[in-house]
Amino acid sequence: MRSSAQKIHYFHAEAHPFGGFIEKPFQKHIPSPASGSLPAVGGHVTTRSDAFNFEEIVSCRSAYSRISGSHDEDGSWWTLATSVVEGLNILEVVTAERIVAQISVQHPADGGSPQISFAGSRFERLQICGCDASPAMNSGFQAPGRGTGGSRNPINWKLFQETASQQAAKLVKGVEGDDDRDAFQPLTERYGWLASKRKPGAHECVLCSLVDGVDRAIPGKSFCHVVDIPHFGRIILGEIMAFPASVQLSMIRAELGCATHGAMTMASLMANGGTVPPH
Repeated sequence: MRSSAQKIHYFHAEAHPFGGFIEKPFQKHIPSPASGSLPAVGGHVTTRSDAFNFEEIVSCRSAYSRISGSHDEDGSWWTLATSVVEGLNILEVVTAERIVAQISVQHPADGGSPQISFAGSRFERLQICGCDASPAMNSGFQAPGRGTGGSRNPINWKLFQETASQQAAKLVKGVEGDDDRDAFQPLTERYGWLASKRKPGAHECVLCSLVDGVDRAIPGKSFCHVVDIPHFGRIILGEIMAFPASVQLSMIRAELGCATHGAMTMASLMANGGTVPPH
């Protein structure tokens, strides 16, 4: 760290491999093993949990978090947050060998817009009822394309807004074309506003995803990154809640709606931070 720097950066990053609650058949909060947060001055934080089992509802073989914040030689500030779950099992329905959430953020020394990357975020052997889910990852977030003049299109607030609108339109179209569309009306209510025409800056946050869709051969129905599973509930894959100055990523958000009711997230991260003076 450079104590003589004219500008001071305040780091802010958190990682949570597990978390959530159960409402039925009992009421309990799901512990958050291996969670961690970064001190405002930066540094390096690692936490790990060995085998974890919550009431035979959700379990994993291991989980860990790694968060770093540092000042680079060129004057920029870097944050790297990682959250990993290995050997995931949710009610014997949703399983995965490994799930990785990772966000890298570079705040330029000149105070320009932060540069964001999700490189490393992935699902390994994600299965639903024993069938490979094979998520199709969004290319714009995984490997941003080249813009005019050969420059690379950045992952920024504009891209989050555009992706949210495109994915929401695809999801709503899928629901409206389904024979049982009334049963999935809550999905239209949750995401429909993102697909509607609105003034720039009209909303302070958007919902989008690292995932554009999953293999249709899986049990249940999929609408873009949302999968409805009979006698289980719903999982939302690679969900991003983005704000102009921060981003939150949850690789799996499970909403249980069977004999077991509740909600939980796996491999979840949040990262932002700020530099003073701002200009």
